[in-house]
Amino acid sequence: MIGSDYMDLRKEQHFDQVVVNHGTEPLDELYFDLKPSSANKGAVDYEALVAGQPQPVSGAGFALYRLGDSIESRNVHAAIYDALRLVRYI
Repeated sequence: MIGSDYMDLRKEQHFDQVVVNHGTEPLDELYFDLKPSSANKGAVDYEALVAGQPQPVSGAGFALYRLGDSIESRNVHAAIYDALRLVRYI
């Protein structure tokens, strides 16, 4: 029996192979490893982000932002859009 979570579908059919997708987890280990050493401690200023303003960074070192699959498993379009909003003023 096969079915779908997205529509009312239940069907009996025979298959040679079945691929099961149990979801994914974010790949965030590198982000958390680098976070303590970053100038902004990995924080995003969401007011500046929504207003289309540059991210303020104080202190020495590098700025670190979490985007794409380090937040959650998403498509590449979401990761590119996150990066564009964060780095367009560099």
